[in-house]
Amino acid sequence: QGRLRSAVTLVVTTGAARGLEVTREEQVGARGRGRDGERAEAGAREGGARGEVLSRSERTDERMTDPKQAYMVQGEGDVEAGAAGVVSRSSRRTKILLGTGVATIVIATTLALSLTLGVESEPGSAHVATATGDETLTTRQIETNPEWSKCALSVDVAQYFNISAVPGTDSTVVLNKHNERAYVLTPREASDEAVLKANLTESGLVPASYSVSYMRTPLENVTVAETQLITYVELLGARSAIASYSQYATSPCLMKMGEEGLATNFSGNVYDFSGDQLQTQPGPVFVGYSANGDIAPETVQFAVSMEQREGSMLATSEWIKFFAPFFGKECEAQQIYDSVKERYECHKAKAARFAQDFDPIKVAVVSKSDAYDYGPGYQSDGYFKVSDAGYWKSYVEDAAATPLVSTEAVEGLTATPTGGYQFQLNDTAGFHAVLSQADIVIDESYMPGGATAEKILEAYGITDPSQFKFAQSKALWRVDRRVNDKSPMGDDWFESRYPEADVLLEDVIFALHPNYSGLILNPKHQLTWLRNMYKAPQQEILTASMCEDVSAPQPLIADSCTSFKLN
Repeated sequence: QGRLRSAVTLVVTTGAARGLEVTREEQVGARGRGRDGERAEAGAREGGARGEVLSRSERTDERMTDPKQAYMVQGEGDVEAGAAGVVSRSSRRTKILLGTGVATIVIATTLALSLTLGVESEPGSAHVATATGDETLTTRQIETNPEWSKCALSVDVAQYFNISAVPGTDSTVVLNKHNERAYVLTPREASDEAVLKANLTESGLVPASYSVSYMRTPLENVTVAETQLITYVELLGARSAIASYSQYATSPCLMKMGEEGLATNFSGNVYDFSGDQLQTQPGPVFVGYSANGDIAPETVQFAVSMEQREGSMLATSEWIKFFAPFFGKECEAQQIYDSVKERYECHKAKAARFAQDFDPIKVAVVSKSDAYDYGPGYQSDGYFKVSDAGYWKSYVEDAAATPLVSTEAVEGLTATPTGGYQFQLNDTAGFHAVLSQADIVIDESYMPGGATAEKILEAYGITDPSQFKFAQSKALWRVDRRVNDKSPMGDDWFESRYPEADVLLEDVIFALHPNYSGLILNPKHQLTWLRNMYKAPQQEILTASMCEDVSAPQPLIADSCTSFKLN
C-alpha cells in the first residue's frame, strides 16, 4: 500500500500497542445503522416487527438510508424495581427517581496529559431551569463544590453533553444537549432538599427548553436498551447495576449474568420509552438519542451516536464522563478518559510520522444495498455506495491515510444528502471507475449468511480483480471481526469500540499500513474489530464462558503506546 521512498532508522524505547462507529445507527445504511440506535437493521435483519424499526437518527447518522441494512436497535427490559419510587414534581413531567443501593466513592488519581513523541503511556415544586444564553452549554470547566466530589469532571472535546455541580449542594446536573434533557443527580446518602428548591434555570445550569429528571445515585436495576452504553458501564465497574440488557449484547459477562439469572434480555420497543412501556420496568432505562415520542423521566437518553457522527473518536470516548455520575464513578471516568486520550494522541503522532515516508494511501468505505420495499418511505431500487460519512473520514485521516472521497476520484460527482456517492445497480461502470482508484476498501454491505472476499467482489459486480488495486493487494476489510454466538447475532463493532478510541485508531492504522507493525513499535497489537477478508477472515466468537468474574470491572483492551525517535 505505498512504496517506501526513503529509509529512516527508528529507535524504540519499549512497549507494545493495540486500537477503528458508526453505531449500528451509523451502520444503518452502512449495514444498516442502528444497533441500539444502531441496530436498526430495518426491516432488515429480519426484524421489522419486534418493535425494532429503523430510526430516523440512525438513517441520517452515517448518511445511510437503506432500512434493510439498518441494524435493529437493541433494547433491554424486565428491570427489578427495588425500592424505587417516582414522584411527580411539576407540570413539565419533572420527576424524582429514587433508586436503591449504596454509593461507593473511589478516590483515584487523574493522569496528567502531556503528549509528546518520546513518551510511553500505559493503558490502563421543582423548577425547570432556563439558561440566559448558550454560554452555559458551552462552558467546559465544572464549578467545584468542596462538599460535592473529589473528582469534579470537565468536558474536553465532546459537543453534546455537559456536567455541572449545583452550588451549595451535593448534586450534579448532567445535560444531554442533543436531546435537550437534564438529569439532576443527588447521592442517596445526601439531602436533596436544597436542589429541589433551587431554580436551576435562573442559576444558568439548565436551559428553559430542557426536560428535567431528578434521580438518586448510584442507580441500580437499570435497563440498557442499546448496546452503545454497555462497555462504558462495564469499564466504570458498574455492571452489577444492570438488570436488563439488549438482546444484541456481545459482552461475555452480561451474557453470563443472563445465564445465571442475574439479568434478563430487554424485549421492548427501543423507540418507545413512554410511561406506558415502563410500567413493567420500574428501574431507570438508558436509551439512545433516536428514541422518540413521550419519553418518561425514568429514561436516561444519551447521544453517543450523534457525537461520533459529528465529532471525533475521542469525543465519543469522552461520554464515559456522562455516564459516570449516574453510578458515582466520576474518578474512574476521568482516569479512563485521560489514559485513552494520551494513548490516542501517541498512536496518531506515530502514524503521521510513519506515513511521511510512504506514498499516500486512498481508502474507500463501500457497500452494496439490494432493492427492497417495506412500504411508503422504505423503498429502494438498490445501489452501490461510497460513503462520505464524517466519522469515517476522521478515522482514516487520523490513521494517516486519505479518504477516497477527498480525492479527484469523485470529481464531478454529487453526494446524496443521505447516502454518500450512490450508483444505481445497473451503473457498474461508474461505480467501478471510482472503486478502481482505491488502495484499500472497507466493506459495510449487509450479507446474511456471512461475508467472504468472493461474495463481496461478486456483490460489487467485479469479474476481473486484476483491474482493482485493493483486490490485487488483498486489502479488503470489514469491521465485524467480533460477534456473539446468539440469534439474532450481535456485532461487537456496535458495542465495545465507543469508549476505547485509542484501540479503534490502532486497529485502523494496522489495517491501512501493513508495514507499520514490522517497521515500528507495537508488533503485539492484535486486531480487535477489523478483519482482512483475504488474509484473516475468521471471526472471534464472544461467549459467556469467556467471563471469569461478572462483578469485576471490564479491563481496557489497550496496550501501551511506545513512541519513537529518529536517529
